[in-house]
Amino acid sequence: MVSQWASADEHQPLWATPDELEDDSNSSSRGDNNKRHLGIFSTTLLLANRMIGAAIFSVPSSILLSVGSVGAALTLWLLGLILTLCGFYIWLELGSLMPRTGGEKVYLETAYPRPYRLLTTIYAVYVLLAFPGLSSVVVTDNVLLALNVVASEAGKRVLSIAVLVLVAALLSISREWSVRIVNSLTLLKLAILSLIILAALAIVVGVIPSDVDVNANFRQPFAGSSSNIYDYTVALFKVLESFLGWNNASLVLGEVKNPRRTLKVAGLLGVGSVGLLYLLVNVSYFVVATPGDISEAGMQLVARLLGNIFGSATTRVTAAMVALSSLGSLVSTAFAFTRVFRELGIEGAIPAASILAKTTSFGNPAPATSAFVFGASVVAIGLLPFGDAYAFLLDVSQYELAIIYCAVAVGLFIIRRNVPRTEYPFRVWAWVPYVFLACQVYLVVSPFISPSDASDTNLPYWLAPAVSLLVFGFGVLYWRLNTVGYSTVEQSPQSRSDTL
Repeated sequence: MVSQWASADEHQPLWATPDELEDDSNSSSRGDNNKRHLGIFSTTLLLANRMIGAAIFSVPSSILLSVGSVGAALTLWLLGLILTLCGFYIWLELGSLMPRTGGEKVYLETAYPRPYRLLTTIYAVYVLLAFPGLSSVVVTDNVLLALNVVASEAGKRVLSIAVLVLVAALLSISREWSVRIVNSLTLLKLAILSLIILAALAIVVGVIPSDVDVNANFRQPFAGSSSNIYDYTVALFKVLESFLGWNNASLVLGEVKNPRRTLKVAGLLGVGSVGLLYLLVNVSYFVVATPGDISEAGMQLVARLLGNIFGSATTRVTAAMVALSSLGSLVSTAFAFTRVFRELGIEGAIPAASILAKTTSFGNPAPATSAFVFGASVVAIGLLPFGDAYAFLLDVSQYELAIIYCAVAVGLFIIRRNVPRTEYPFRVWAWVPYVFLACQVYLVVSPFISPSDASDTNLPYWLAPAVSLLVFGFGVLYWRLNTVGYSTVEQSPQSRSDTL
């Protein structure tokens, strides 16, 4: 932990200075390797790659089962896209004002400067225990299925950790090649979703023969809709989880060229295109879905659709698609998280700060950073039993994220009071933060009023939020223990700007 603490009453300027918006900014303070290099194309694909994971192949069936009708399911997907765009526009306002790497970290420490570095430390603890590497288990399972290979539980654990090692290695090569890998995986995933949509279109127009009534699910699209509000709540949770990653560009904004313009264009292209593809993919599933298909959870819908093309090899092809999508999302997540860890290391708000703050000669964070990003995930993969334990950890992470989103949404209003309206490069419409905040508050509160049988694991439904609050409490304790004995040291504005 760094022992030099800036005073609580000293503030980093909220808005960006002109030099921060230049393509080669920050080179004087952090070396030439950290200049802005991500353009609109790469930033768009970075967003899309993070958002498109395994969920779009597995959750449409369970969402349809929850709400009872195709019309209700598609309405929820549209609502999820609207709420996601609300979040994106809030982050766009804050990112345009503060175009720095770190995302939520930057916005929280700006909105809540006192007690000094408390929110930064809490966010650091969340990032440390976010378990972004657990999706490597999904990659492993589907690779084995695609190859038609059976492995022991120990073998799956070793292979899952090997996937994380592979991702870390990919991110340790040159920055340019890291970006190329992310872009290539994204284009491949977009091609996969396009294949699904084109397959459904070919069935509709008769190019691919099929004995399925393609209009059956759309004649009375809302027939059989559930009347239980909690069914819609559970389904909306799954929809929003499918859109996770819409804020990925804000985490690396210090490396984005012309960040204000790029974030606006790339965000709309990335989030909008993924949202449109998700809607079309769901329509494609329902074109060929029969009641028997819908009753089968998981990837039955996509397998039913692709079966018209690949026949007996459908299961293996579908598994390969899921593996590639999960791997791409994992790479994109790690790409952003390593940058956040580096910023937290520069801040001194995380263990081994002096190591994590380093940048390699290739322009990427130090290899040790990947070890911190995946450290908790490796422990979980190596020690915890498969099944409920993993689902529980993901639930904890999602609940923590909802709390952080609430804090950022409230922080938006606090920051607005401190920055003149004329200084804003972009200001989101007034109703957007209220809608987004209301959604996040509901996500935070709803687990405590959940029916006793509504948990997605065999564990009590209240346990995930309780553990989440304990994690944040640990962050407060860690912050307190590491501030005891440290003197308050005044830093010049220049030294502050060099570390932020």
